[in-house]
Order: sequence, then C-alpha cells, then structure tokens
Amino acid sequence: MSLLPLVAAFFMATPSTVADMPQASPLPQVQTRRIGERLDYSLHAVLSQSIAGKDAFGHAIDQALAPTNVKGYERIVVMKIDGHGVTVHRSGSITATVDDAKPVTTPGQSWSLVDARGRIVRDSGKLGGLFLLPLPFLGETAVKAGDDLAVGDAWTAKLGTKLYAMTAQPVMRFSVTGTRMVLGVHVFTIQATGTVSMREPVMTSSGEPLGYAVGTAKITAEFDYDRDDRRLISLQAVMEDTLHYSGPAKHAGGSVHDRQRWSLALDSSSMTAGVNAAQAPGPQP
Repeated sequence: MSLLPLVAAFFMATPSTVADMPQASPLPQVQTRRIGERLDYSLHAVLSQSIAGKDAFGHAIDQALAPTNVKGYERIVVMKIDGHGVTVHRSGSITATVDDAKPVTTPGQSWSLVDARGRIVRDSGKLGGLFLLPLPFLGETAVKAGDDLAVGDAWTAKLGTKLYAMTAQPVMRFSVTGTRMVLGVHVFTIQATGTVSMREPVMTSSGEPLGYAVGTAKITAEFDYDRDDRRLISLQAVMEDTLHYSGPAKHAGGSVHDRQRWSLALDSSSMTAGVNAAQAPGPQP
C-alpha cells in the first residue's frame, strides 16, 4: 500500500475541511480584488510516513511507506465581491507518483468564499487540501490585520484554513525578514512557525486499520507576500509530527511519524498581469 489514499484526502478534500469554520459576517467590501482576476499556482509536495508499534494481534509493526511525490496546478478566478468577502471558482489537478509506479492524475474544482480576514468560511467541491493554501492571503486584512509591513514586524494569528487531519486552524507566529523584487513586484519575505493538533486514521501497508493517531504537529514556513495586491507569491513549508495511536484491541498501539514538504508558486503570467488586468470570468455557480 502507498500513501495515495492519504494524498487523495489531503489534496482533493471534501467540504468538511472547512465546514466547521465560522460563517462570514458582513464586512466592508474588499477593495483590492477585481471581478475576473485570475491567479494560477503550481504546487509540489512530498509526503512520507512511518509506523512503529503493534497491530490488533500484538504483532510488531515497523514500516516506512515509500514517499509520495505530488505535482499540481490550480487556477483561482474571482467571481463575486460583496460585504461577505470574495467568492472564487477554483479548478486544477494533481499528479501523484510513488516510486516507479504509473503516475495518477486527478482533476477537481471548487467554489470558495474568503472573508476580508482571510478565513475560508465556505467551500464546496473536491479541490481542497493543499489547494486551499493561497486563499487565506486574498483577504484585505489577512496579513497583520492589513497594516503596513516592515522588516522586523512580528505578530501571532491563526491561518485562515486547516488542512487534512488538522483539528483546528494552526496558530502561527509570523515575522517579516526581508523584502525583494520578483518580476517587477515588490514582495515581503515572511517566516512563520506554529503548531496544530492532529487526528488522522492509521493503516498498515497491508491495509489493516490501526485506529486514529493523535498528537501535535509543528509547522515551519517561509513565504513571499505581495501586500499591494494581497496575494501569495510563493511558499515553502514543512509539517512534521509524531502521533500516537491505540486500536480497539488492547495490544494495538504505537506511533506514527509524518513529514510533509510543500511548495507553491504563482505563475509568471499571473505575476506580471497584476490584479488590475482582469481576465475573462470563469464558470458561473
């Protein structure tokens, strides 16, 4: 068995990923976004997992699943702007590869509502998981409550979404470490660290369910942020955890170690277009 089932859940998540987020309250209309604005992102991730413990029969488990490499593409189109936030249509696909196995490609699409604070308050469809990461940066006050940024600034805030197996939004500590120009766009480089509680199903390589593993994951990230246009330019992040499981039988128990490395980047065509160069609207809801 590979990590492909985990990949499917992680990337093509159901709307339950954000279903327990608070509903949006009317806020002042977002000014930066434009109807028809299009953002194209490419993404890459490597997921690995190891399990050490015992199964329901007391047999020892010591396995390390082959890492899964994932590449994907996402297009975000702004469809509606009102006092509740920004409604976007998202479409894309992922291609997952394990060892020398044949790559598996899965397409998907979703509709999402992001409020001014960067919270994903509604999501429908199956394009979730890592694809949600650019959305929390679209809100007018999503980064440092919308205040000006300067090197040395630091603040603590929740990420506007949670990913697969997270039981809550990660609480992150952000700090501005530098500025630079990317294709003529002025961006701030920001580092972030945080933790989040996890609960994920555990399964052996033979397909035997071991129950749920729980614990705390640590997240470290660095990203470039375009404050003028309120958009994520690039992000590199690592999430690592050691979770503990106990199955229905008294003998079952052990630990699960996960390591996920993610990277996202805004395509150059979206970089140079900017938000003021509106693209043709996408499909209607």
